Amino acid sequence: MIAMFPERAGYRHDPLAAPNYPAIQAAVGALCLSGNIDRELRATYGRLLVDEYQDCSVSQHAIVSGIANAIPTVVFGDPMQAIFGFGADPLADWHGHVVATFPQIGQLTIPWRWNNAGANDLGTWLLGVRALLRQGQQVDLRSCANRVIWHPVGIDANAVITEQIKVQHEISRQFPNESILFIGDSIQAQSRHNYASRAQGVSVVEPVDFRDVVGIARQMNGQVGPGLLHSSVAFLINVMTNVYGDRLQARIETIAANRHKTPPTAQELAAIKLANGGGYSEAVAFLKSMAADRERRIYRHSAFNIMVEALSTAAATRRDLGETIAGLREQHRHAGRIVPTKAVGSTLLLKGLEAHHAVILDADRPGNAMSREHLYVALSRGARSAHVFSRSPVLP
Repeated sequence: MIAMFPERAGYRHDPLAAPNYPAIQAAVGALCLSGNIDRELRATYGRLLVDEYQDCSVSQHAIVSGIANAIPTVVFGDPMQAIFGFGADPLADWHGHVVATFPQIGQLTIPWRWNNAGANDLGTWLLGVRALLRQGQQVDLRSCANRVIWHPVGIDANAVITEQIKVQHEISRQFPNESILFIGDSIQAQSRHNYASRAQGVSVVEPVDFRDVVGIARQMNGQVGPGLLHSSVAFLINVMTNVYGDRLQARIETIAANRHKTPPTAQELAAIKLANGGGYSEAVAFLKSMAADRERRIYRHSAFNIMVEALSTAAATRRDLGETIAGLREQHRHAGRIVPTKAVGSTLLLKGLEAHHAVILDADRPGNAMSREHLYVALSRGARSAHVFSRSPVLP
């Protein structure tokens, strides 16, 4: 739009430069608010509907407000679910920006998700919780017996994880065909990975940017032989249990020196082939061989699969591995993702998703306790029950 009206927008894009999205958003907002393209908007669209408006930034709100001057516009949102942030472009203030521009005409009051799941009492409780949190008050997790279960967090971290896994197994035993979302620390991804690595059957929900996987792929770019094997093992340590990289390396050296007493395993043979000057194709064979071993378990399936896909594509096309995985990441971003029935993630990753049961792994972690909004989003993920691990039963 601003490329068609560069003078009116006050922005000219250099086609050789990377897009400056903050500047582009500001220019689009100014153009929409100016009224100069009202006729074009009305000729193209009849109405604008905007969902999840609590996640609109100030610059995005300017764009929507400008369009609303040209065509009928309705926005939908819940300020209690405003948990995203955009750095220098803050979220639009719900009362100062949003309601001032779009007066409230209705509010949903029937908790359909919970009613449809036969958990009317949990839905009613969450409506009350929402009201309390909006008023800045605290919530007692013990006030919804049988639906919201509080589990105290002690000082022994291993004992806490053991109890969390016990809760997972108990839910699965009682409701074998029902889904569970495990909500972990929103900042420390490693804590979520640690839980998934220890909890059988749980897989990690990855951020759409696959930042750490893309970083590893760029480090692997152009590597062959021992270097590529070392990088492949380092990657597997982050996505799979029981990799034992040092033990595998020692075993390869023993086999190479013909000092082994037991025959090489399929995984060892694949590693040896990769170490002997192998490239991306041999790396794929090694990764798949490790995944096929019943003694090991992948707990970051999406990360593992996109790496295998990137290596396979780069081997076939001879393209840069970093560019290949970045392109695949964009394809996955637009295609959406399939969330497993037992998945662990943060509120930011699981917002908008629902399951039969939600398990909040640490609601009041020192230094990163859940805010009222994060707590509400987490509690409302489970349609039938919520299990909360925290130091206090009264939050936040």
